[in-house]
Parts: sequence; C-alpha cells; structure tokens
Amino acid sequence: MTSLKTTALALILIALSGPALAQTTPSPTQSLNQSRSLAPSAGAAATLPNTFDSPAAAPTPAPPIAPAPAGPAASHAQMAEGALRAVIDQFRAAEIDEELFTPGVAAQLNTRLANYSRVIRGYGEVQSIEPLGANGGVGEFLVLFDNAATQWQVGLDEAGLIAAVRFREAPPESSEPPAPATPAAPARPGA
Repeated sequence: MTSLKTTALALILIALSGPALAQTTPSPTQSLNQSRSLAPSAGAAATLPNTFDSPAAAPTPAPPIAPAPAGPAASHAQMAEGALRAVIDQFRAAEIDEELFTPGVAAQLNTRLANYSRVIRGYGEVQSIEPLGANGGVGEFLVLFDNAATQWQVGLDEAGLIAAVRFREAPPESSEPPAPATPAAPARPGA
C-alpha cells in the first residue's frame, strides 16, 4: 500500500511539473532569437531570451594565473620566510620553540632572548616582509615594522631547521646621489 501511495505521489508531481519543464519549438512566424514569455501572452510581465535555439556566446576566457615559482630554490625561500615569521613571533613572545632551531642556534638565542624580545617589541607590529633574495643558501629579507625597517637573514639546514638567524636595523636611505667613481690615477713612467 505504501508503494502505491509513493507511486501516485510521484505521478502527481510529474503531472504538475510537466508544463514547466516542457520546451516548445518556435512557430514558423517566430524568430529563433526572439524572446519567449513565461507568462500568458496577454500582458506578459517578464521574458527570457531564447538560449536553447540560438548559439551560445563564447565564454570570456579567465585571465591567466601567474605560475608559482618552481623548484627547490622557491620552496627554500618560502620555508625561510615562514621560519622568519615564526622567529619574529617567538622573539616578540620572549619564548622560542627549540625544536625549530639547530641545537647550537637555540642555545645562543636563549642567552640573548630577553634583549631580542625587548628590541622586537619596540619595533611595533610587522607591516610587511619583502624577500630580497638568497646569498649562499641564506634567505635575505626586508621587514618593515611600525617603527623600524630591518634586514634579516635566515638560513635553514638540510632538515629544515633554522641554522642561522641575524637581523639589524636597515641603514637609512640617503637622499644624496651616489658619488661618481674616481678614475684610477695614470701610472707614472719610471715609478
């Protein structure tokens, strides 16, 4: 009996939805690009374009996505930047996670951590970190804080542990044009 009720309900739903799902073919007097109304013809309130019978417009291609840097150098630079962010956060909190560092570096940092923490907190919040490249496997970064511009170097070992970390305030940029190179003095004969 339940299956009979389910079948009857399904047939009723199909019968009710039939007119809404049916497509109509255009009459010979109707243009293929003409709009068709979903409302009765007298005083139609809304119409939709006939997209079934007319060719679809070509989709607008998506802008190309810039390829991510590939290779071990790119991932090493990303790892160095991630390590730098962790170092700055840990210096600010005056607590380092020794498992992120080689044992020697962790021991050195622990002896200087109070001073580093005071200095980093004095710089304010990090505004931006700009990679400057790598020199001998050590990532170099310009880190702008609220109150200072700083230069950082972060080196990772083969296991991904922080094997070197250094920072200093960036030297001020000079508004003076660079001095021209002085030519070498000509050699004196007989000298």
